[in-house]
Amino acid sequence: MRSLDRFMDQHELITNVLCSAGGHHAEQLLPLGYSGERADVVFISENLIAEVKSFTSDRRRDPQVATKLGSVMERNVGFGAPVVFGTMNVKLHDLPKPVAEQALRVVGARIRKEVTKARRQVEATRTVLDMPDAYGLIVLISPPERLGNQTVAWLVNDALKHSGQMAGLDGAMVIETPLAFPASKSQSLNTFSSLWSISGRPFPSGLADRVAEAWEQMTSQIARHADADDFVALGGSE
Repeated sequence: MRSLDRFMDQHELITNVLCSAGGHHAEQLLPLGYSGERADVVFISENLIAEVKSFTSDRRRDPQVATKLGSVMERNVGFGAPVVFGTMNVKLHDLPKPVAEQALRVVGARIRKEVTKARRQVEATRTVLDMPDAYGLIVLISPPERLGNQTVAWLVNDALKHSGQMAGLDGAMVIETPLAFPASKSQSLNTFSSLWSISGRPFPSGLADRVAEAWEQMTSQIARHADADDFVALGGSE
């Protein structure tokens, strides 16, 4: 595998991949002296603006998060939540849907916050670059054993829905990879990436393939198509 030592972190890795696929660092296009919010990457020909968010901490093992999850269980015992004595592991899939959704919002609180911020950054970049109808893409990248692609996609949609601000982001790219994260102890060296629609607007034709090609060139990982439902069986997080 090609060395990735030159990348400081996962945010820089995927930003460089996007630029290798035809994007431009947004800061290079902004007017001189602009100091407002901005996204990370702009694809001029494709009329797309992307904001990258990386998540490295594992909130599932955060004691404060555990306490909040315990409170969720206590409040929902009458709705099928387990009675917890001491410490125990509870899988979201084993909980009633309303309880699982409450728990997921606790675990994914930072993702929900960053989604709202990304929407503002994309909107600000649209305005300052005079690209009012640019496709808005949020890219979320994390090490393995955090939250799976489908879970993150649900959190993105849920955050936008509850904020009442669905406009601004058209799609989400979710990436789970051990690359550019030295602390990763994952048993899998696979990278899992998926594209999710938010607005129903189609993703620019051919861009996904160019991103996959840029990833291959930069990391030596070969891109293969797979169904997101099969990610867990292939080593991805739930």
